[in-house]
Amino acid sequence: MMIGKVRFISIFVLAGALLFSCAVTTRNKQLTDEAERAFLQNDYQTALASYEQIIALGKGITGEIWNNAGIAAWELNQTEKAIDYLESAKKQNGTNAKGLFTLALAYRKIDNLSREIVNLKLCVEQNQPELLDQARANLFDAYVRSENWNQADSLWNTLTPQYQGDTNFKTGYLKVNRKLDNNPKAETIAKELLKADRSNIEALEFLGEYHFNRADELYVSEMNAYENNKTMQQYKKLTDALKRVNANYKTSRDYFEELYKLKPDKKYARYLGNIYTRFENKQKAAYWYKLAK
Repeated sequence: MMIGKVRFISIFVLAGALLFSCAVTTRNKQLTDEAERAFLQNDYQTALASYEQIIALGKGITGEIWNNAGIAAWELNQTEKAIDYLESAKKQNGTNAKGLFTLALAYRKIDNLSREIVNLKLCVEQNQPELLDQARANLFDAYVRSENWNQADSLWNTLTPQYQGDTNFKTGYLKVNRKLDNNPKAETIAKELLKADRSNIEALEFLGEYHFNRADELYVSEMNAYENNKTMQQYKKLTDALKRVNANYKTSRDYFEELYKLKPDKKYARYLGNIYTRFENKQKAAYWYKLAK
């Protein structure tokens, strides 16, 4: 009698569990359909609400559900939630290119540069046409911000003309070439930038330093050569060289004076003090050295 009652209870419990499971499966399917429909219509509020109900049910949570829930959360400015959901999607290999790109944007927002780069690289590797150009451009920018100069240089030629012609990206490329000591290329880029924007700090600074260094190096080498060989021929070489030296110092001076107007940095004042010292103008040199203190 007791055994029969136990069996009856077990069968009843099992039937109840099966009915509950079927109900959950049906509800899950309904919510999934609602979420996908809303997601495709960019109704992210509705989509996220449905996806989160699926997550709460704890059954049938695919990588795609985590991925789309993360994108929807990002579109609703819920950054931390977007990261959590998209990282869950990655664990299930369910993140698509848009999910990876979104995750990179979310990490940029919270200033996690290394994870931003990791996800942009993964996005680029997926080679998704609608996102590829933008992902490459964002990855280039991230390499510049992280001072990965060689990686940024390698990526530059894969950017579209739209991005290569953009002032911000071109300024980044100038910075890359400055750091890699590609001076001829940097000079070309800097001059192109100044045609479009006369107040571009990076371009003005590079050209100011570039002409100052050219003048300084030539001045020192020719003076040393003359000190070691004081002949008429060497003196003529020195005087010819000094004309080029002065021309470069004047060009450098003009750039640094423009820079100081835009941004009164002590570094620029110090350069100007050194230039006027070379010009043997003690009064102006003293003026700029005072500003450099």
